Amino acid sequence: MRYDAVCVGLAVMLSSALAQEDVLRPRGAPIFEVGAPERGLPLMLGIEGGLNWNTASATLQYSPFTPTNTPPQQFSSGTGFSPFASIAADLGLTPRLGLQLRVGYDVKTFGHSGTAEADCHDALTGAYLGTTPVSIEWSFTMSSLTAGAGLRYELTPQLWLTAGVTALFLQKNEQTATYTSQSEQCGFINPDDGQLYRTLQITTEFNTPPMKTTRIGAELGIGYKVPLGRSLWLVPQLQFQLLSTFRDDVTTVDQWKPTSEGTANYTSKSPSQHSLRLLVGLWFGL
Repeated sequence: MRYDAVCVGLAVMLSSALAQEDVLRPRGAPIFEVGAPERGLPLMLGIEGGLNWNTASATLQYSPFTPTNTPPQQFSSGTGFSPFASIAADLGLTPRLGLQLRVGYDVKTFGHSGTAEADCHDALTGAYLGTTPVSIEWSFTMSSLTAGAGLRYELTPQLWLTAGVTALFLQKNEQTATYTSQSEQCGFINPDDGQLYRTLQITTEFNTPPMKTTRIGAELGIGYKVPLGRSLWLVPQLQFQLLSTFRDDVTTVDQWKPTSEGTANYTSKSPSQHSLRLLVGLWFGL
C-alpha cells in the first residue's frame, strides 16, 4: 500500500515537472520534435468584369470673343457607361496585407446631347436666312489595354480596401456626332459628297497626338468577399479611377455664326476623364 502511494506521488511529480519544463522552455520544442509545416504566402486568382460610369470635361477658351451657344460648346462635358474585364492575382504579404496585380481590357465611353444655334444660309445664293436651333448628339469611345498594381488591406476577413496605380494603353478611339437642323429650310453640307442634309452624322478617329497613347491614374476601391465554397469567393467591388488627361490641347475655329456674330478661335484645354467602377469577381484560393 505504501509502495503504491509512493509510485502515485512520483508520477504526479514527474507530470508536474514536465509541464513546468515546457512552460519554461522559451525556444519551443527540441530539435527532435516535429512541428507543423510552414505555409507559403497565400495566393488568390480572380476573373473580374463590370461597368464604368465615366465623366469627362474640358475648358473651352475662346479668342477674341465667345459666341453665344454654338455647337462646339456642347462638347465641353459628357457622361456615359461602358464595360471592362480583367484578370487579377492577390499575393498575401501579411495576415491582413496583400499585393494585387491586374491586366485587362477597358472601354471608356461618354457623350452628351443638347441644343445649340447656328447661322442658316441659302445653299444656292448664300443669302443669310437667320439663326436656327441645332440638335446635337455625340459620343466618344476609347478602348485600352490596362495594367495595374496596388495594395489590399483587410478590415475584416470579408471586407477589404485597395489603393494602387493603373495604366491604360490606347488601342483605338472613335467619335460619332449627329447634327440635326430644327428648321426645314436649313441643313448641313456633307464634306464627303457636297450634298445638303437636314441631319448629318460625322464619325471621326483622332490621331496620336493629340490623343495620348498612355494614361496613368490612381485607383481606390472597397470589396467584400462572399464565400461560395472552400477557397472560392464572389467579390463585388466599387472602385474610383482618377486618371491623367486623355488628349493634348486642341485649337480650332468656331464658324457656326459667321454672319450674326463672327468667327472665333477656341482651344479645348485640359480634357479630363475619370471613372466610377462597379465590378464583380470570381476569386480562387491556391
